[in-house]
Amino acid sequence: MNSSSSGKNIRKRPRRTLKSTIIEPFKQIKIGLYVIGICITFLLVIGSLFLKAFTQQYAHVMEIFDVVDSSGKWDLVLNDVFYSNAIMIGIVFILFIAIIFIVVFKMTHKIYGPLVSIERFITDITNGHYEKRVSIRAGDELKRLVSKLNIMAEELEKRHKKGDV
Repeated sequence: MNSSSSGKNIRKRPRRTLKSTIIEPFKQIKIGLYVIGICITFLLVIGSLFLKAFTQQYAHVMEIFDVVDSSGKWDLVLNDVFYSNAIMIGIVFILFIAIIFIVVFKMTHKIYGPLVSIERFITDITNGHYEKRVSIRAGDELKRLVSKLNIMAEELEKRHKKGDV
């Protein structure tokens, strides 16, 4: 049985609404929080290494040039250039987190969404509804699995129709 013969029984699903897009938000958010947590940890480690290197370099430059006394050394660093760069880094960090969240949400939805459809399909097949087929969106993952499940359902439907006759 080839997949083209089973493809004619698959009905196309309508585009999902916001309600159907957020299938299991807590599971998607859980995965997203793991990824965001890992990214934030990585950024904090990199930031602390950068800060350590910056302070060491600053101390080294102060020693070489002996520019100021130790009481006013931070006045040279904490100026408008520092603050404008700190604001820019903060904005980039917020954009980074937003982009990571969006990408994780879309990727988990492409995997978790088909799993919900597959679970419904298995329940239908278990209850004897062999005419049912799994349908997923074109951009979803697990297409090969869905195709094989639909072929399996077609074979089960044929076998059970032969038994009924």
